[in-house]
Amino acid sequence: MEIRFQPALLQEVVDSFAEKTEREGDPTYYNEFHELADPVYEKFSLDDREPEFKKLYQHLFAKWGFADILRDAFNEDPVVKAKIGIVLVRGVLKEDQEGVDILRKWGVVEEKLAKKFEAQGLKGIGIKLIPRRFYDPALSRYFRHELTHIADMLHDDFGYDPDTKVGFNPGEEHLILNRYRILWCLHIDSRLARDGKEPMFNREHRFREFRSWYRKIPPTQVESVFEGLWQTDYLTHAELAEMAADTMRVIERAVEMEEGEAPNLPTKPLLMPGFPCPLCRFPTYSWVEDLDEKVETYVLDFIRENHPGWDVEYGACDRCVEVYKLRAAGVV
Repeated sequence: MEIRFQPALLQEVVDSFAEKTEREGDPTYYNEFHELADPVYEKFSLDDREPEFKKLYQHLFAKWGFADILRDAFNEDPVVKAKIGIVLVRGVLKEDQEGVDILRKWGVVEEKLAKKFEAQGLKGIGIKLIPRRFYDPALSRYFRHELTHIADMLHDDFGYDPDTKVGFNPGEEHLILNRYRILWCLHIDSRLARDGKEPMFNREHRFREFRSWYRKIPPTQVESVFEGLWQTDYLTHAELAEMAADTMRVIERAVEMEEGEAPNLPTKPLLMPGFPCPLCRFPTYSWVEDLDEKVETYVLDFIRENHPGWDVEYGACDRCVEVYKLRAAGVV
């Protein structure tokens, strides 16, 4: 398995780590960097410095142990490692841009690599990280967690399908995808914990996440529902997607454990602040609910004509409601 790091990422990691440790009172890395970097300015012309600095950053990145963290994570699961031909690691600016995924669309630069490894039946993995993640004490468990996602994706029994369509409108799609992420992450951390490995987050953290995204579950049942999921040995992609879309499928996990009866829950979609409006698709904090009681029938029919598949239970933002009232009345 080959691992390639984006040169700009190596530079940012080395520079920021040397500066950080120097500010904290340990000048060892800062001094080592300058002992090697200063002669480059003295011995090489401006045009020749770039390749020399590139080699310097590669050397220090490896010497200071940053590359080993990723290799050690892959070595924890030799079965997954054997299925991967290349890992491409690049930097991003924000935490919400981070991630680990199977490369499906190769860029122009990596096109030859794609043909080489895919011809051998191997996969390419893309990893996006903010530079400071490399000296975060949680990096090892972050990689362990993310590579378990990859292990699931590569396992036939899991049946991963990245093209699965969910939701009938942007708001519902956003809700289901976030629930899917929460369920998959807690399932991975529970399996890691049972295997005696340190998970990304502990049971209590995952419970708080779960509770915040499944607010319809009665408070008296939410802990047993979560426990049913936490103790499940293995869930497939299809099962996770089904539970993300239907709260009743989640509750059945607790019912199986307690041999009780599932409660009747409202099926109305949850309209949370910041979700995109199904009509204009912009995030909104001003939902208009109970539209069948607050808005005239002819206005609702006009909205349905312009947005097939929409209905009053999906709600709408206050701006869209006002606009469609005017349009239906022929004012605009």
